[in-house]
Amino acid sequence: MGIFDKIFGKEKETDEPDLGQYLEMEAEGDVVNPPADFYVKRIDLRNEGDANLALKELASKNIIIVNVMPLAKQPNRLKGIIGKLKVTVEKMNGDIALLTQELVMLTPSKVKIVKSKQKPAPEKM
Repeated sequence: MGIFDKIFGKEKETDEPDLGQYLEMEAEGDVVNPPADFYVKRIDLRNEGDANLALKELASKNIIIVNVMPLAKQPNRLKGIIGKLKVTVEKMNGDIALLTQELVMLTPSKVKIVKSKQKPAPEKM
C-alpha cells in the first residue's frame, strides 16, 4: 500500500473473501421463523460479570463462544476468570475448549467438544 493510498483511503485488496456478505443476520425469532430451543452466543469477556453471564447462558443450554481479547493485557485476571469458568463448566458436566488464542468455547451438559491434539513437529537431526 503506497502513501497516496493511505492518504486517500484506498483499501488494500486481499485474496480473503468477506464471509460476512454471504451470511445473513437473522433475529432470534419472528412470525416466519420461530425461536430456537438453543442458541450459539458470543460474549466478550471484559470482567467477572461477563463470565457470570456466560455461565447463565450455559445453564440455559446455549453454546457460548467467549472472546478473551478484552482481557488479554491482564493475564492474571484472565487466568482467574478462565479457571472459574472451567471449574463451573466441569461441575455442570459441560465442556470447554480453546478454539483460537482469542476464542474459548463452552458447551452445556450432553454436548462434548472433539479435541484434536497437535501433531508434534518432526525432529531435526
